[in-house]
Amino acid sequence: MSVYKRRLKKGHSWRAVIRIEKYPPICRTFDRKEEAEDWEKETKRQIKRGEFKFDQYRKKHTFSELLDRFISNGALQHHRSSKDTLRHLEYWETRLGRYALVHLTSELIAKERLLLLEKPTPKGTKCTPSTVNRYLASLSSLFSYAVKELKWLSESPCLHFKKLKENPGRDRFLTYEEINRLLTACKQSKNPYLYCIVLIAVTTGARQGEILNLEWRYIDFENGLAYIKETKNGRPRSVPMVPQILEELKRLQHTSDPRKPLVFASRTAFGKIDIKKAWQEALKRSGIENCRFHDTRHSYTTNAAKEGASNMELQTATGHRTLEMLNRYTHLDPQITRKYSKAICNKIFGENNE
Repeated sequence: MSVYKRRLKKGHSWRAVIRIEKYPPICRTFDRKEEAEDWEKETKRQIKRGEFKFDQYRKKHTFSELLDRFISNGALQHHRSSKDTLRHLEYWETRLGRYALVHLTSELIAKERLLLLEKPTPKGTKCTPSTVNRYLASLSSLFSYAVKELKWLSESPCLHFKKLKENPGRDRFLTYEEINRLLTACKQSKNPYLYCIVLIAVTTGARQGEILNLEWRYIDFENGLAYIKETKNGRPRSVPMVPQILEELKRLQHTSDPRKPLVFASRTAFGKIDIKKAWQEALKRSGIENCRFHDTRHSYTTNAAKEGASNMELQTATGHRTLEMLNRYTHLDPQITRKYSKAICNKIFGENNE
């Protein structure tokens, strides 16, 4: 059979494959069976008459052309982490840019994946399997665009790739004693925002990017809530703010520039601040080792679980949406998880603290 049905995640397509002895195989994908059959008949006639130009067919589009079209048509904007996706694709362009798409086989991509595994990072270490998986995911999305939107490929060369086995995630979390030392060190920082940022992190489980993107218009002082508009999974949520955070925010608001929407705005620009240096200095002063900012998120979930939080409540608090069954609970009031923020805060500042 030279025309056959291909099942997709949503619907199906029709693929026509022409194999004639002494000629290279060619194929093309269509939305309708009639289109595939018409193309097959016409192309076979052209081949028999010697009118079909195989070289032009095989070299019609290059990887660089595909990437340019992907970006210019706005397809990249639909990616949740578009900056990371673009960085990955720019790497692939250095490796595959001049290739014609029809020459990008699964075997070639497999070799490139092995080379990427050996590629040294800026720190001098090798790329981890999880990093390589992300690079391949970005490449796969580009090829899917070529197949589904442009019809430049009949099938993605990444279609049958399996993810590399990833290393177990970090399980580092801060003890209450370490949290106290860290917050003390943050108060001593030259960065006027660091203490408030870290306090939000350890009592709400919010990600660093979510905290740094907070805007004054999304802080509800009356109800003690912060609305996080930009999240990693693309779903906005609200998180409860304990009194200590609200007190710090009010203090910062008195000295803030009303022209700047961000709560933690840069002094010299209207963009986000960089706390990397201040964070590292605070860790050094507090004597805490092997700690990343994201570990504050692990600390929150661990401590909240100890206080009795269920998986559903933790997912509501942290914004994780890994289980489809929990999508029905996206309307849960963030006040439900306020008690865990308060419990953690009481352990930090003392049981009688309000």
